[in-house]
Amino acid sequence: MDKRTKIKAITTIICLLFSVFALYTFIFVLDISKSWKVVLIIVALSWIISGISNLTEYFGKRK
Repeated sequence: MDKRTKIKAITTIICLLFSVFALYTFIFVLDISKSWKVVLIIVALSWIISGISNLTEYFGKRK
């Protein structure tokens, strides 16, 4: 794995951790209306899915 891919993977893992924390905050901590909570949960889930997709791309099969 080259240096650039390592940096991308580390950055993606850090962003995934922040996304999981944001999802926790959106579900359990924020005191907002149901509609805003649903929208924010969908956004956080899309961040997590995107991060997982990027990690599978970085650690997938090598050419």
